[in-house]
Parts: sequence; structure tokens; C-alpha cells
Amino acid sequence: MDKETFIRLATPLSITLLAISIATYPLVVNAYGDFEKGGKYAPLHVKVIN
Repeated sequence: MDKETFIRLATPLSITLLAISIATYPLVVNAYGDFEKGGKYAPLHVKVIN
């Protein structure tokens, strides 16, 4: 396979994989739970009182 054929095949493949990753991003983010309700990966807020 020469370089030109490889590039001709790799470009649409890379665009397709990018589109799939963008489309599935919301599913991956929701897999970690709801951050507002205090899930496993929710941020911890510390209030310092003097």
C-alpha cells in the first residue's frame, strides 16, 4: 500500500472516529453519576472557619 492510498483511507476513518467520540461523550460523562447530588466523583467543598 503506497502512502497516497494510506492517507486516502486514513482521513475518512479518523473523521468517523472523531464523530463517534463526540457523539458518545455525554454517555461517558453520565456514567460517573450526578455530580450535583454528591456522587462518587463530586467535588468536595471545604469551608475554613477561623
